[in-house]
Amino acid sequence: MTVTVFPGNGGLHRISRRSLLRLAGSGGLALPGLMPGGRALAAAVPDRTFRITMVLGRGESDSEYGFKDHLARRGLTVDYTIRDTGGDVSRLPAIVEEIRNTRPDLVYSWGTPQTRGIAGPFGDADPRRHVTDIPVVFTFVTAPVDAGIVPELGRPGRNVTGTIHIAPIAVQLNTIQAYSPIRRLGVVYNPQERNSVYTVEGLRAETALRGLELVEEPVPLNDRGEPVAAAIPDALARVTQRGAEFLYIGPDTFIASHNRSTVAAEALRLRLPTFSATELIVRSDKALLALASNAYAIGRLTAVKAARILVDGASPSEIPVETLKRFSVIINMATVRALEHYPPIGLLNFAEIIES
Repeated sequence: MTVTVFPGNGGLHRISRRSLLRLAGSGGLALPGLMPGGRALAAAVPDRTFRITMVLGRGESDSEYGFKDHLARRGLTVDYTIRDTGGDVSRLPAIVEEIRNTRPDLVYSWGTPQTRGIAGPFGDADPRRHVTDIPVVFTFVTAPVDAGIVPELGRPGRNVTGTIHIAPIAVQLNTIQAYSPIRRLGVVYNPQERNSVYTVEGLRAETALRGLELVEEPVPLNDRGEPVAAAIPDALARVTQRGAEFLYIGPDTFIASHNRSTVAAEALRLRLPTFSATELIVRSDKALLALASNAYAIGRLTAVKAARILVDGASPSEIPVETLKRFSVIINMATVRALEHYPPIGLLNFAEIIES
């Protein structure tokens, strides 16, 4: 199923349960800068090799492949330098120093910690510690305004622009409630990760509007202030004991990426249905349900913005931060059968079904 999210005055319209079941995509992804059929808008391509440094947090994935493929299809010759923090932000100062010395044409940054570490916070970036005079294009940043990366989505106002990869929280909750009416929603999250904290704040507000109870369990921290992976099973057990009927897995690198196998397997053992705001944990680790943008398509959308900078000479300060307007409902049927927790037939008719 493809859910289309329509911009409205002051935000995004909430999609009702009936509308969620009714809406379905009909065609390819609509990316800015692309003509029907996926062909790039015609533009002169400079006869040169561009240099792009990609700063990642979990290795190369479909979003990076989509980014590279789109630029290749535009006819750009690109020399990529890949740097991966592996989730360890203490590696960022050395990477920033390398970028400042080598001066690539553009920096591609994956995730909130990497982007903040590279570009610094809006209004307080330090040219001695951050990249302030080279274009930075980010992706997989959940809340760039709340994280202090840009002051507003429509006009970033600095050397930074990029893409958001998740649907609005209201639409995510519509998807959960379309699958199964609930009274209590559980969430286990890393309290040290900005994406997670902002997402939980949004969940609190939205569940309160709907008369739902949010059952929160932050992952305990060790004496160095780091989340303890070994504590995840106990946190999931507490959420279950407190009556959560669905587990929300947000855009949390620690939970949904580094420890996704543990989260999905333990939730399944506890017979706790899972919803994810991203697709990987459903496709690879048998979480139950997701409402997600395709990572490859997000990479392509990010590349559209990079091409505007490299080919057209546009300033990132004037290029809006955007997300795709279409999101797919993904259901893992192996997990459905294991839990004996079946969705309405109307949702099955439109969802992408995974049989693994």
